[in-house]
Amino acid sequence: MTRSVKPVVGLVVGIILLALLLVVVLGPGGDDRCLPEGGVAAGGGVPAGELSLPIAEGDYVVSSTYKSPDRPGHRGIDLAADDGTPMYAMAGGVVVEAGAASGFGNWIVIDHTIDGQSYSTVYGHMWDDGVAVSAGDTVTAGQHIGEVGNNGQSTGAHLHLEVWEGGRLSGGAETDPQQWLDRAVEPGSGDDEEKSPSNSDKPSTRPTPSPPEGGEMAESDKILSEDKLQVDSVRVARAVAQRFPDVETIGGWRPTDAISDDHPSGRAVDVMIPDFQSTEGRELGNRIKNYLNTHREKFNIEYMIWRQMYIPADGQPSQMEDRGDPTQNHFDHVHVTVAGGGMPTPDQQYGPAPTEGADDSSETSGGAADDDCAPDFGHRSLNTGEIPEELRKWIDLGGQVCREVDSPLLAGLLYHESAGFQAQAVSTAGAQGYGQFMPGTWATAGAEVDDNGEVVGPPGSGSPSDPADATMAAARYLCETAEGQKEGIASGELSGDPQSLMLAGYNAGPGAVQQYGGVPPYAETQKYVEIVPQEAEKFAAA
Repeated sequence: MTRSVKPVVGLVVGIILLALLLVVVLGPGGDDRCLPEGGVAAGGGVPAGELSLPIAEGDYVVSSTYKSPDRPGHRGIDLAADDGTPMYAMAGGVVVEAGAASGFGNWIVIDHTIDGQSYSTVYGHMWDDGVAVSAGDTVTAGQHIGEVGNNGQSTGAHLHLEVWEGGRLSGGAETDPQQWLDRAVEPGSGDDEEKSPSNSDKPSTRPTPSPPEGGEMAESDKILSEDKLQVDSVRVARAVAQRFPDVETIGGWRPTDAISDDHPSGRAVDVMIPDFQSTEGRELGNRIKNYLNTHREKFNIEYMIWRQMYIPADGQPSQMEDRGDPTQNHFDHVHVTVAGGGMPTPDQQYGPAPTEGADDSSETSGGAADDDCAPDFGHRSLNTGEIPEELRKWIDLGGQVCREVDSPLLAGLLYHESAGFQAQAVSTAGAQGYGQFMPGTWATAGAEVDDNGEVVGPPGSGSPSDPADATMAAARYLCETAEGQKEGIASGELSGDPQSLMLAGYNAGPGAVQQYGGVPPYAETQKYVEIVPQEAEKFAAA
């Protein structure tokens, strides 16, 4: 099979694909619980789940509306403001365009995934020095992205704002941005400084001895407002405020929510996690989640969301779709939805806060330790029916090198790479053998192995066409790639499903994944991370 881009080579023809500017936001397909899907919050910031105004309230006036009678072809809204006025991302997402554009002077296009639906927001007429982001950047709602200008087809300083359903660069349809503006809140209202890793005054999030149980739970100034919260929500908020002194902010009711009515109905609270990117922040979130899970019946909890995991009161946790940034993926807060219990009465009693479970910082909701931020396939059994005899032993051994790679996945990769397990496969780019290694990559990643799959030769020894050497080299490279990505996944520098990131590193090179902060926007790599798992399915025993 002829291939234009070969794995683990740094993408020798990657420049051909730079015209592909749309970064597809891939939904996760693994069962990992350590997946930040988005970048680090920066500047501005809004409360969890909210949209941000693109310009601060009072700094702009609407000078032209969407498709007004006098401008039926106007695809957006014009917000007149002083030249140089700061602009902010309305929602978290990935910048797919940032620079010169016909008619716009300069523009910024950001792709978002909200409740499973794709959108783009478009910001136009900035000067060259008024664009503060670059294509490939991950941004959060309320993040500073540029300054208002008067560039291109513009008759006065203003922001031309567009909203597209389905994506601006992927055949979507424009819609009235006023709907988004009506829901948006003031940039900077999310108190990002309190959550910033650079805030040296932040409190420690290491376990703190809990006060003894007993007595009615008191109100807390950590709770932004108990107004319009139902009884169960107040009980959860007060208990967390009492049991976890390091928590500083607990949100609750808001008038609208694009995803569900949990917050507008007063049945949900968001426990914000200080310094959520740190080990201490993650442990604090785990302790809160485990504490609430331990007492889920007392609190009448229906479900929680923490670090992109949906955790129902009954049933198994499951990985959620990627919503584009740490807030929407619930990395900076623990979301708790309760049954409700009705609105509090004037003399409402909430009882004491339970004590057990507040010091359990384990990763899984059931309390079992799981410190590895890696996908776990349960290591499926191998269906050897279509696998050549000379490869079976090695694929089985290769599937035991690390928990991120099982034998069916390795078989699917080799099958796809060599167009049907062809030992002598050579691509037009010069990649060779079962795993399609470039000679330069084989010189560092390849090696001769013994009968147990252990490396016995120096780097570059053995052959990419030898069943044992090639299979074990592919397994090692996948595992090393996954290991090298763990820190970036945990910090939020890498966004995406760990399995997809690992496969993208094999196909495009780990450096390309690092450069783009996720699966690179190369056509072959985007397809590769989908096809290999599909091929793997036929090699998994029923």
